[in-house]
Amino acid sequence: MDDKVFTYEEASEALEAVREVTEAAHRRLQELREKIENSPPGSAKVKKLNEWINTVINQWAEDIMGLGGLPKGLWTVDFDSGKGFYYCWTLNESTLSYFHHYQEGFMGRKPLAEIEDAPPPMLLN
Repeated sequence: MDDKVFTYEEASEALEAVREVTEAAHRRLQELREKIENSPPGSAKVKKLNEWINTVINQWAEDIMGLGGLPKGLWTVDFDSGKGFYYCWTLNESTLSYFHHYQEGFMGRKPLAEIEDAPPPMLLN
């Protein structure tokens, strides 16, 4: 699949579906972790529950990519602006309010209000 490029408006529109998919996967993961906590350590049940956790995470990532987003860490999604930066959202954020340059990660996130003042991305040879 080709990487999708988003305007802020397009990323904001996609965010509702991304949020729904992410919240559902997060709830399912919490349920599975609770079952693990209530199961004997090292049991076959725990092993199977851990497999299901990996399945939930992998399915979440596939669903996010299907919506044009880029899964970046658990419950964090980037939307490519095509302008040297990603719009960045993570679970429990109500709106799309952050960005980071391509070469930066989550730790380099800045409020969107700073986007005009942000230094241009470094060019890599």
